[in-house]
Amino acid sequence: MTPANNFIELDGLTKNYRESGRSVTIFENLQLSVKRGELLVLLGRSGSGKSTLLNLLGGIDRPDSGHIFINGIDLTTLSEHRRTLFRRHHIGFVFQSYQLIPTLTVLENLLLPLELIRRIRLEDRDKAAALLNELELTSRLDTYPDRLSGGEQQRVSIARALIHDPLLVLADEPTGNLDLQTGQQVMSLLDKLVRQSGKTLILATHSREVMGIADHIFTIRDHALIETGD
Repeated sequence: MTPANNFIELDGLTKNYRESGRSVTIFENLQLSVKRGELLVLLGRSGSGKSTLLNLLGGIDRPDSGHIFINGIDLTTLSEHRRTLFRRHHIGFVFQSYQLIPTLTVLENLLLPLELIRRIRLEDRDKAAALLNELELTSRLDTYPDRLSGGEQQRVSIARALIHDPLLVLADEPTGNLDLQTGQQVMSLLDKLVRQSGKTLILATHSREVMGIADHIFTIRDHALIETGD
């Protein structure tokens, strides 16, 4: 079990990849503790392992050794099927490239996580409408993604990450495809929505402009997480 006051606990996490016939170490004996409701920012150059760490936390990938505890559940002991179910029920993702389904409307994209866990109720549709209203997207409810601006698509992506009330939100370069002003607006909305719902957010980025919203800031360097500020 995780320590009582830690929502996430990484214990001795090691991850290697095979590249051109040789083993490349991404993380070695990684240790990390995150309390519930904290916002943690991961900094690092491209290829440093930010996305790899998010994939490990999301149960998409598995470490070579070590343990990943989320809310007392050790992801490393779960089968692939059980990790998938855990991810669908308890984790929300925000991607740099939005990952919206082009053939679905804004509302249909938003409700997709609920369909995956076979749970769409009347109150869920009300919640979706309320989220879209808070994100100033009510008029876009029946619009397809290709008719939205980049900022609007990312706001839909944020709403989709929150609609099923996840324990943890993982955001991978969420402002990477946006201009500075739009990116700042999107980050402000993400910060507001996640904090007001008491969720835990881990945000990977190469931009230091988001550091002002973080509870903790870590840089990935030499296969480890180095805390660079509070």
